[in-house]
Amino acid sequence: MLRHTEFLTRRLMALLLGGLIALVGLVQAQPAVFSEAPMLAERVAAGALPPVAERLPIPEDVVVIEPVEEVGQYGGTIRTLHTGPGMGELKMIMYDPPVRWNRDYTAYIPGLFRGWEFNEDGTSVTFFMRRGLKWSDGYPFTTEDILFWWEDLALNPDFGAVMPPWWAFVAPTPGATPVLGTLEVVDRYTFRMNFAVPHWNVPYILASGFWNFEPMMAPKHFLSQFHPRYNPAVADYRELEIKRLWNQTPGHPTLFAWHTVEYVPGERVVFERNPFYWKVDTAGNQLPYVDRLVSTEVPEAETRLLKIIGGEVDLAFREVPSPRDLPVILDNQERGGYRWLEGWINGAGGWPMLVVNQDFVGDDYIRTLQRDKNFMRGLSLSIDREMINEAIWFGLGTVQQATITEQSWHFEPPEGRALFEEWAAWYADLDLDRANQYLDAAGLDQRDAAGWRLRADNGQPLELLLDIGEWGGAEVNAETAALLQAQWRAVGIRVVLNNAPTPEIDRRWNEGTYMVRFVHMAEMDLWTFPDWIFPIGNEVRAWPRQALWLRTGGAQGEEPGEIVRRLFELYMQGIAIPNIEDRHHLVWEAIRIHMAEGPFYIGITAGLPMPATANVNLRNIPDFGILGPWAPGGPGNTNPEQYFFRQ
Repeated sequence: MLRHTEFLTRRLMALLLGGLIALVGLVQAQPAVFSEAPMLAERVAAGALPPVAERLPIPEDVVVIEPVEEVGQYGGTIRTLHTGPGMGELKMIMYDPPVRWNRDYTAYIPGLFRGWEFNEDGTSVTFFMRRGLKWSDGYPFTTEDILFWWEDLALNPDFGAVMPPWWAFVAPTPGATPVLGTLEVVDRYTFRMNFAVPHWNVPYILASGFWNFEPMMAPKHFLSQFHPRYNPAVADYRELEIKRLWNQTPGHPTLFAWHTVEYVPGERVVFERNPFYWKVDTAGNQLPYVDRLVSTEVPEAETRLLKIIGGEVDLAFREVPSPRDLPVILDNQERGGYRWLEGWINGAGGWPMLVVNQDFVGDDYIRTLQRDKNFMRGLSLSIDREMINEAIWFGLGTVQQATITEQSWHFEPPEGRALFEEWAAWYADLDLDRANQYLDAAGLDQRDAAGWRLRADNGQPLELLLDIGEWGGAEVNAETAALLQAQWRAVGIRVVLNNAPTPEIDRRWNEGTYMVRFVHMAEMDLWTFPDWIFPIGNEVRAWPRQALWLRTGGAQGEEPGEIVRRLFELYMQGIAIPNIEDRHHLVWEAIRIHMAEGPFYIGITAGLPMPATANVNLRNIPDFGILGPWAPGGPGNTNPEQYFFRQ
């Protein structure tokens, strides 16, 4: 596993040996001449495509990518897998948002957009698009497309498949109705977002994963033919809802290195190189190097593993997510013609781990008990983490309290690093004497003849319902749940396991009717994905109903208490600060609130490797990456367009 000290050492060595350019993966020097893949050169010769120089943006807006190892070779097909029709694994490879993480997760850099600029007080941000950049079908990508997304999709009350983004709403105070920002087109390649209060965070949110920018990727010239406002022959939005799914719609223009040319539902999808892709390597070769990606849909984890060790897969990052499969991955490398990407880690600060619902619905006594830090600390101190680490992970993990990802840039400064060490150790030891004292202090000081702790309100044995679910792995969760059930029995807590079907577990999660459930905690930047620590975002884990109240301006959910209000105010304070370094201090303050009042999240282990693999001939893949948190874009932040097959 890659601990933080080793991570810093690798980063320093890369800086010394390869220079900052190699880490970022983006250089400024423009090649004098551009080249292209043979399959595209043939189409140019046949008159089916314009020359490569005409397919790229204007020269100063072409993005030049520094290869990880060497300038690559054209050709080949990457065989990979996806787990379902959403194809999240593939979308993380096709990572090309307006702003992006660099390769070593230390900074945000320009991506699809060439830059951005704030006004003096941070209430307005202007985005500058790359001039001359085109969709994969050759049609210009301009502010017409951005305006189509905003007015015809997001703000269209008749079309619910695309909603105004969460980051566009700002509420200056808790309880105030969130105010939606406005979009202003400046010219063909420039637009501006305006907000009621300073919002310095917006560009960085657009760098998060694929989900924040994906709805914005709306080619007007293509989608308008299915839109009732533009096509009188279209009566409703049903076809538009289907056609906007770019990964399932052959012919849908994209801005990625590859575009969809074939889709067989439940079977496979084929992506082919984008002839108008806007990046080149340092020698002027238009990227991507690889001609095609062919992905087979395989929902079953065991089948995916068999395909990998059988040599049927050229690239797998998240397809076999469990470190428990690492031994068989290692044993079959030579036979399968692949290599384990040893430096790629999961990056979870808690796996497995639990979240204690602070907004439990249906039993006021349980809600009050779960909000008692004595109760949460008693549960945490009752866990034998070393035993679970050996039983579940064969000792591969690091025993600790739940945190976000250790390699997060919030922990780079010495003060942040010290706080992480303190947080990771916070009530993370096994101490049954202290556990019993805390549980007694929570009002559970009475027991029945069998030793079960009794509810203080009615004298009945307390029952803690533990939802298992699939987040983090159903098998891992189920086995851990059985161990926790026995360990909490030792301090008199009766645990009832709820292994309901996933839709039921998800419903309880969304409605706030679960007591305690398994989750997988990982994140690099709490300003762009705040849900774990701040009561802001799409899925606030510990305070689902209080966060809903904040998100809807008091129309739904329940009014926040002091803890949630303090955390909300810290977040609003943070997005009003332009300096990222100053924001780290507010993250540290928020974490200290969690430590003082929690733990709302109870961790068991972290620091796990990933069984990521690549064909032995597939090169230019960095020796380090983080796959647990999805927001930083891994592996897409490593520029998969410059991966190539060495012949």
